[in-house]
Amino acid sequence: MSIVAFVLFLIPSALLAAAWRRFIQVTGDAQTPRWRSYSGAAALTLASLATLLELVFFFSWFHNGGSPHGLLPPLGIWKFVGRIAFWMFVASVTLAFFGKGRWRILISAWVVSLCLVVPLIFALEMD
Repeated sequence: MSIVAFVLFLIPSALLAAAWRRFIQVTGDAQTPRWRSYSGAAALTLASLATLLELVFFFSWFHNGGSPHGLLPPLGIWKFVGRIAFWMFVASVTLAFFGKGRWRILISAWVVSLCLVVPLIFALEMD
């Protein structure tokens, strides 16, 4: 199941890589206010960390015997990494609103893909 999680997380990771590329291309633009550039860099950094922590959550969850069928697995790193990943996700979406550029479209696609990948992993684990 960890391999499936890794493969499915390639989609949000690819969208983030494209957003970073687009952001770096536009950063040299002198017309963008500095605070918007900082907001964009913070949003993309938090989005990258949220994706990585969500993957760590799933690896820890499966390693500790987690199952969506009922009981929670024993305590592990998944317990606090999941909360941190969620709040980083929320912060990155919030900061993306203050940024400027086409990379925000890719952040929106990342949000949608992450919101689809996480339940899909749980659904595939049920089978």
